[in-house]
Amino acid sequence: MIASVTHGRLQRFIRLCFNEGGHLHLDVATPAYFERGWMPKPTHTWLQIQGLLSRFMAQKIQVRAAGVFLLPFEKLPESSLIRVLSVESKTPKASMKLTGGAFSVTGAPIQKITWSLEDDGKEVEVRLRSTLKATVNEMYLVDLFRLLNESLQVLVLGNEKSNQP
Repeated sequence: MIASVTHGRLQRFIRLCFNEGGHLHLDVATPAYFERGWMPKPTHTWLQIQGLLSRFMAQKIQVRAAGVFLLPFEKLPESSLIRVLSVESKTPKASMKLTGGAFSVTGAPIQKITWSLEDDGKEVEVRLRSTLKATVNEMYLVDLFRLLNESLQVLVLGNEKSNQP
């Protein structure tokens, strides 16, 4: 089930899948996530999806949240591990460059960061993954996005605090 949600100028696509055993899979994506010229076709309204989600309201659940961010490489601080590790090593006949990797994280709400250079090294795709317990409520998705975005700001971009809601 897919719904398109627009709030002001912001558009999001919500995909919901669940089975009888109670497994719930919920994706939220911006139009920028999809290949240029292609957007998913909504099959349901946001109200229909909210109705289906209502049976999970107020339940404490185990969540595996993942966020995918595409950033200009130049936006990474000089001290970023991604920037430091992606230096090219050259010899007269060959060259070698680390173009992706994974970091395990402890002591933070994020447990794993994977990254890969895209568009000939001009951009970096960063994937953050977290497993946590959360209560499904009206702010559930907003809270998960905030956790992922703040983790990106602090752990990848070196900012102390996110300026975005």
